[in-house]
Amino acid sequence: MGTEQEKKVAIDQQQPDRFSFFSSKTRQATASSTWDGLFPSGNTDHVFQEKHKGRPDPNQPTWWIDICDATEQDVDAISQAFSIHPLTAEDIATHEPREKVDVYRNYYLISFQTLVANKVKDERPGIPISAALYILVFQYGVVTFSPSGCGHVARARERIRRMHDPTVLTSDWVCYAMIDDIIDSFEPFVRDAERESEAIEDQVFIARIDDAQALIPQVGILRKKITHIIRCLHGKVDVLNGFVKRCQSPDKHPVFPDGNLLLYLGDVQDHLVTTLSTLGHIDEIIGRSQANYLAQLSATNLRLSLTINSGLSKITLLATIFVPCHLVTGLWGMNVPVPGEGTVGLGWFFGILGSFVAFMVICIAAAARYKLL
Repeated sequence: MGTEQEKKVAIDQQQPDRFSFFSSKTRQATASSTWDGLFPSGNTDHVFQEKHKGRPDPNQPTWWIDICDATEQDVDAISQAFSIHPLTAEDIATHEPREKVDVYRNYYLISFQTLVANKVKDERPGIPISAALYILVFQYGVVTFSPSGCGHVARARERIRRMHDPTVLTSDWVCYAMIDDIIDSFEPFVRDAERESEAIEDQVFIARIDDAQALIPQVGILRKKITHIIRCLHGKVDVLNGFVKRCQSPDKHPVFPDGNLLLYLGDVQDHLVTTLSTLGHIDEIIGRSQANYLAQLSATNLRLSLTINSGLSKITLLATIFVPCHLVTGLWGMNVPVPGEGTVGLGWFFGILGSFVAFMVICIAAAARYKLL
């Protein structure tokens, strides 16, 4: 019994700091393993005072709460603290994979798919795993639900610390920084895919038949990786286009940011379009290389088939020439009188042997004349 209690205490001690709080006033982040431990002093008025989202006051500090690998209990606690809509809580708790923008009274929700490290090496090797990331944007703060292994939160906070103009920082700008970092996180995978496609393109015309066992699966895995990345990025195009249109609408909802942030979002859209264009180009190169290699394998197999058929036809022709000789010797090998049996000397023997040789020479010469050998 005591051993089980010790194990439970050890597990509680090893629980990671999944909750973090960042404020623009201190430019520092505090972490905790529980929601209650995130605010030890209990001073949360500047966080929980928001009832509606409108034009923010530049004098108010911007806060940011992140929950890594949130459980249903964590989502319930956040929902009660910030009056989050039940549909939003349900999407976050069930890890809804669809990328979208939802608008509510005091916040708007952006759901994105990001790529995380593949912890299971035997499962889909070489192909990244996608996970859902949720961004809730309030008037003066942001609440994010991030998966472990992505690193977007740490990079975005480091970008905020390096800002030269702190007055630019708002909750909407934090949302932009997260979106921009998510799009940028696809760049290493795109570069790796580009290098692999160039290597495969160089190997196509110099690979041997024995290399097909390794090259064809490599092409298949690369095409799966590219298709997976394109599928993850296509949803973001629709989300960003819809988000920008809502921000530019004359009768837009008060929760959406003003036109100053549209310049940043436009840059993210351009980067996204460029990345998709690069992936399409890489997929086209891989498809062409795969078609060329398969065509080369087909031509090689056809040449081998023709060579084998030619050899078999020659062997068949030679067998046709030699079989009659075996037939004659087989007939006179039975218990029957043989011509020249009582004659002294080997005249009959060499005569029959010479007939065989003459027959084979004539047949081989005729076959060579008609290019059958």
